[in-house]
Amino acid sequence: MATQIADLWGGFQPAEVRSPLSILRQQASLLGDKTGHLVEARVDSRAQYKEFFHSFRLVVPALDDYTYELFRISHTIDLYPISVRWKDERVELETEEAFVDWLSSCLSSEATKRIISTLMAQAAA
Repeated sequence: MATQIADLWGGFQPAEVRSPLSILRQQASLLGDKTGHLVEARVDSRAQYKEFFHSFRLVVPALDDYTYELFRISHTIDLYPISVRWKDERVELETEEAFVDWLSSCLSSEATKRIISTLMAQAAA
């Protein structure tokens, strides 16, 4: 008769912080409706060694899925801090709140609005 092995794992609780990926995906899902789906957003992710990398990309379906990387982030298994690359800048964000504040500033910036507006104009042509 085989002996039953005891469960040594204990219990698990999800982290009490939202992951950067879930925040990015939520924001990406909102862009298409705001632009009449002329410009949409996509988050591409990959893991390498001990880091996770997420690229936030603008996609124009009418232009053969032309893709523009707006920014990229990376983090370890601990989720925060996050390293952000946007334009020619690199920023370190220590908390979820700091990331959300930065993301709000980035997505509503004049530079981002200009990029989306020009992509919309090209898609509508």
